[in-house]
Amino acid sequence: MRLHSLSLIDFPLIHQAFKLAFSDYLLPMQMDEEQLAAMLHRRGWRPELSVGAWRDGALVGLWLAGVHCDEAGPIGYCIATGVRPDARRQGVLQAMAAAIKQRLASRGIQRQRLEVISDNAAAMAAYLRLGYRPHRRLDCYRIEQALAVDAAPGWRCAPTDRSLWPRWPLHSEPAVPNSRDSLERAQPPLLLLTAKQDGDLLGYALYSDAGDIAELAVAPPHRRRGVARSLLAAVQRETSAPSLAVNNLDSDDAAGAGLLHSCGARLWLSQWEMRRP
Repeated sequence: MRLHSLSLIDFPLIHQAFKLAFSDYLLPMQMDEEQLAAMLHRRGWRPELSVGAWRDGALVGLWLAGVHCDEAGPIGYCIATGVRPDARRQGVLQAMAAAIKQRLASRGIQRQRLEVISDNAAAMAAYLRLGYRPHRRLDCYRIEQALAVDAAPGWRCAPTDRSLWPRWPLHSEPAVPNSRDSLERAQPPLLLLTAKQDGDLLGYALYSDAGDIAELAVAPPHRRRGVARSLLAAVQRETSAPSLAVNNLDSDDAAGAGLLHSCGARLWLSQWEMRRP
């Protein structure tokens, strides 16, 4: 087995290896090249820090790494790691993890972060052996029913130029895929809806045309009045998506979960954010 950086590898080869590695994943991960490239770009992919494992001339494993920054400095982020089914249990993951740790350390990056589906016991056990530890649970919700709201609530929800994104303080630190630098890189760009009353901004929703809610915020004086529900209903009207998705909500965010449950949201997936050290 040989390990090499992915910086000089043709992307179609990376895409093919990704599809094979995730062919039996718990969730559908069969993206086309454009979709995979968009996901990697949004999550800050760094090919020179990423590692591929070769055996008999074939790319059998991938560790796709990015760099995320918080107030304490840079973090090595594992966007995705996978090994082809026929190459598993042969030390490929452990070898890639060691190489990644070395590459990050050479750039002064000691901390690492990733997410793993809570039902994926094998992956959880593997990451525990590599020194990662669960930090918090992240919950994913879907709203599939049409939301009814007061026809004249006293405020107006309307599309707004995304350059006016308010960026209010968040309830908790967002997961890396939901971090603001990640949202800035999203392609196509995310859309913005605002709720206003007499010129005052009450709240906003940042979302994709596919119905993914990236941020939903209401000013404290206007909470529990139905503003958030109005914004979600407005997103439904503005998109053709069959459902709305709110991903990676911190499980400690009781207010956020309560809002979603009141809107008929269904918890469909949980994952653990794991950190090392």
